[in-house]
Amino acid sequence: MADYQSVPQHDNEEVGHTYDQPPTPKGPAFLRKKSTLLLATAAIALITTTAYLFGASNELSPRKVHFEDVNISNHHFAQGVKKCKAINRTDKHVYADPETRLQNQRFVNGTRPTLFKNGFIFDGEHEAFKGDLLIDRGLIVEIGGKIETPKNAVVVDLKGHIVTPGIVDMHSHFGVDSWPALAATSDTNEMTQPLTPFIRSIDGFNPSDPAREWILSGGVTTSLILPGSGNVMGGEAYTVKMRKVDTLSTDDMLVQAGEDDKWRYMKMACGENPKRYYGEYLNRMPSTRLGEGWLLRDQFAKATELLRAQDDWCHAAEELPKWGRHRLDKPFPEDLQYEALVGILRDDVKLNIHCYETHDLEAMVRHSNEYKFKISAFHHGLDAYRVPEILKRAYKVVPTVATFAGKFGYKKEAFQSSVNGPKILAEAGIPVAMKSDHPVLNSQHLIYEAAQARHYGLSELLSIASVTSVPAKALGLDHRIGKIAIGMDADVVIWERHPLSLGSHPLQVYIDGIPQIENVDESKWSVQEEPLKFEEYPDIVAPKSKDACTEKSESGVFTGIKKIILNDEEELFSQGGDLSVVIEHGEVVCTGHCDHRVASMKQAPIYNLGGEGVVLPSLLSVGAPNLGLIEIAAEETTGDGHPNLSSGILAAADGLKFGGLHMDEAYKAGVLTGVTAPESEHVVQGLSVAFATGAESALSSKGAAIIKEKVALHVRVGQDSKSVLFPTVSSQIAYLRNTLKKAQSGAPNASEEFVAVVRGKLPLVIEVDNRDEIIRLIQLKQELEKDGAKLRVSLLSATEAWTVAEHLAKAEIGVILRPYLCTPVQWTAQKCLPGAPLSKDTGLSVLYKAGVNVGLAAHEPEDVRQLSWIAAWARSDLNLTEKEAVGLVSWNLAKIVGLPTGPSGLVIYNGNPFEFGAKVSAIVGGGKTGIQCNPRAF
Repeated sequence: MADYQSVPQHDNEEVGHTYDQPPTPKGPAFLRKKSTLLLATAAIALITTTAYLFGASNELSPRKVHFEDVNISNHHFAQGVKKCKAINRTDKHVYADPETRLQNQRFVNGTRPTLFKNGFIFDGEHEAFKGDLLIDRGLIVEIGGKIETPKNAVVVDLKGHIVTPGIVDMHSHFGVDSWPALAATSDTNEMTQPLTPFIRSIDGFNPSDPAREWILSGGVTTSLILPGSGNVMGGEAYTVKMRKVDTLSTDDMLVQAGEDDKWRYMKMACGENPKRYYGEYLNRMPSTRLGEGWLLRDQFAKATELLRAQDDWCHAAEELPKWGRHRLDKPFPEDLQYEALVGILRDDVKLNIHCYETHDLEAMVRHSNEYKFKISAFHHGLDAYRVPEILKRAYKVVPTVATFAGKFGYKKEAFQSSVNGPKILAEAGIPVAMKSDHPVLNSQHLIYEAAQARHYGLSELLSIASVTSVPAKALGLDHRIGKIAIGMDADVVIWERHPLSLGSHPLQVYIDGIPQIENVDESKWSVQEEPLKFEEYPDIVAPKSKDACTEKSESGVFTGIKKIILNDEEELFSQGGDLSVVIEHGEVVCTGHCDHRVASMKQAPIYNLGGEGVVLPSLLSVGAPNLGLIEIAAEETTGDGHPNLSSGILAAADGLKFGGLHMDEAYKAGVLTGVTAPESEHVVQGLSVAFATGAESALSSKGAAIIKEKVALHVRVGQDSKSVLFPTVSSQIAYLRNTLKKAQSGAPNASEEFVAVVRGKLPLVIEVDNRDEIIRLIQLKQELEKDGAKLRVSLLSATEAWTVAEHLAKAEIGVILRPYLCTPVQWTAQKCLPGAPLSKDTGLSVLYKAGVNVGLAAHEPEDVRQLSWIAAWARSDLNLTEKEAVGLVSWNLAKIVGLPTGPSGLVIYNGNPFEFGAKVSAIVGGGKTGIQCNPRAF
């Protein structure tokens, strides 16, 4: 690399040599000599001028000229000078006051102004207020009070509904990890080397990703499209709006389309992902965090060297002689491999880092100070709540933490996550944003992450800000998006009810002032008087009795209860909240109006729920993968192990482990019973086991830790069961058919488990998603039953089951939906209903209306603690009663897998468990003795 500091420096003397001046001669001879001298001087000047014309600089200087060999053209020198001027601009990313904007540069000609009347406005920064809102020319132009209707305006009566800024998702892989998931559409990670800061997500972005319509239907108007987290340096990211453009142009989708002064974004990653892939799979650096640190520092060192060379070149160009025409002999130093990193060092690129654990976060903070670069945001950051002061040490700015609200435990660096993390960070002065990591979480439901954060203690204002103004600021776009303010882009969302309430969805979404959801009938919107207030109920106060709320509390009385639901037949309600539950010697002896029993238990501790208590039976988890079998999915040493092709029928009871974090979190959320099956690459997964989630071990003295050792035989058909032994779906179904027929015929080598299945003594649970595969299985059941078999069949996962709902009902096949809200991620399961506002129905609603016995399952072990919320969401969508909603996660599932439908324990809430805010106040049963009070999620 050229040494641009070695350019010669000149003194302040005149150009040329100095001579002693003789006396001025006189006479004609002198005149002849003078004429000759003048001609000679002119010739020399002409030659010299011509030489300079082939030189460089036009700038004038009193300094001496240093003549050098010239290797670059005027044009290239001018280009370099222009780049120097761009580098040294002092007004980079300084944007005009939004109120001075006259038109959104993304405005579409012909778009009429829209006046929203009679709404509640959550502006993204302040408390809600009632008023009107006018948008025009793609901008918000007037807010509050009664606004006069402009000529030619569309008037929308909000009828008291809430309007918020468009949601901003600052961590998405939409368009580079498109639905359905195929090798052809996977463009998230360039994992051929761990350092790829030079690649760009825009070059792989697919504007036709079917996810776009789903995402915007959830109120998301802007997304940061990041490369993945497989590399230490993953590449450049871009912000797009979710509005479809007629050109199908990625460039036209950019938030700052048409602007010269765009922010740029970079994705990097630390911790497990890079070291696991390159170390474990490719046996190359980085295999450790040490290697990650070296690779990152080496790259920034080289980028720093390039930056210094550029600065030296610019300095030298500025210091060239001002007299004459000169240029440098080397072009402006550039290297495309390090260009984006230099941009980070110059604060032109906002750095976003995937990072979880405390020491990883600190390492990145350390690097930022060593190489003097700003960190815009740490993403995921599930450990960040433990080290807010370390985050504040980052170079010049405090990074935003873009995180999840309730995910945990799927790998080591996510294991110590806390639901209290967002609240703790916010209280420490760290900006908190919620994000989706789409398609890891469907960005359509990003608002659900903010709602969970609210439930766990983040304020209403900061929860809404976490998906609006906070991510907008972290992206450097808070002059355009993330707020409802005059001059901001007209990206707004009208909500069916409070956006932080369970199951809430948009009624309409506007991007650049254009409505995005088709066929919306505003006349059918309900009237709302005021926004729903978030109810917070006090924790139950433990009685003064020394044994209250302990394992020794064998007896107690719960009063102040409003509703009791025990099973599909027993439900009690009292508006006055005067119902009771009486526990005596560890057993529930009375529920409801128990005055006579209460009077006889004068010495028992009394637990008062203040008239708002709700009692439910134990919720039941069926089908959550590996609950109790593997504690950390990415670490096979933490449990039973990973799938294989074992030919024997596995029993989950043999690998069950009690006392883990996932079980404990399920128990504290009121899911007292779990049913888990083994996992295998074989068609036959194995025998599921039912267990008490609160038990310490299989030998626990209180009740049975193992409720039922052999619950059901689980098999799997479809893509996930393709293997060397079963390379096709047809070979899987053929194996299942032959094995069942062998068992039915009484063949001597028939499996006793399959014999029990064909005799109706053991339920058969089939994990399957595709419609045509489901139809074939229905036909197989009918075929076997025609020959005398008795089969109790149910489907698990069942994305496309709704398409044959009536046939399932007729065949008496139950369905366990996992998850409740599906996505078309599988090629063979694209028939997935998105739900409101895109579709009137969901898969559940179609099955439910057809009379199919249906239950709901958590998609991941960490989601088990959300079962009551999943049921509440379904209740909202289907307009179910609370008892019907409880059935979806309790007795419906028990009937499907053949477990008793009565309560195996009681869960007592301090409020309505079907709304955020209510919490578990006490648990009786579930594998623990006594009365457990106020269990809280970690």
